[in-house]
Amino acid sequence: TFDAKPGPMELRVSVEGGVAQILDSEVRKITVPDLTSAQTTFGTPAVFRARTVREFQQLKADAGAVPLAGREFSRADRLLIRAPAYGPANTVPTLTARLLNRAGQPMADVPIVAPSGMGDPEIELPLAALAPADYVLEITATGDGGAAKELIGFRVVG
Repeated sequence: TFDAKPGPMELRVSVEGGVAQILDSEVRKITVPDLTSAQTTFGTPAVFRARTVREFQQLKADAGAVPLAGREFSRADRLLIRAPAYGPANTVPTLTARLLNRAGQPMADVPIVAPSGMGDPEIELPLAALAPADYVLEITATGDGGAAKELIGFRVVG
């Protein structure tokens, strides 16, 4: 973790070998949100995958679980998405979520599970009922600072 000013930034990630030799590097462009603004805003949603009910329960209980970078999943997977949202003056916006198809047409509303304690709201998304295709999860936060929208694209494979 490190402090960063709100706005766009470039983050260079390097993988080093045993003798400090750089094996690979990548530059990512990210936008650091301004969490002090008077508008409703999202932090970065975290996507987790579980293949069994036991794995899913462990993920739900682990606030320090490491999210996935990939967005390709099996129909046997169950996703857990933590979606941090912020409102002005520490207000908590109301979240809604819906599943969209590749063309952006709504398919289903997805329930939001309120956090138990100080955690972020969670979305539980089983993929078994979805056909192999591309999808988008649209999350909307509405509060005193207006509305904000976050889109998470993913692919379901066989």
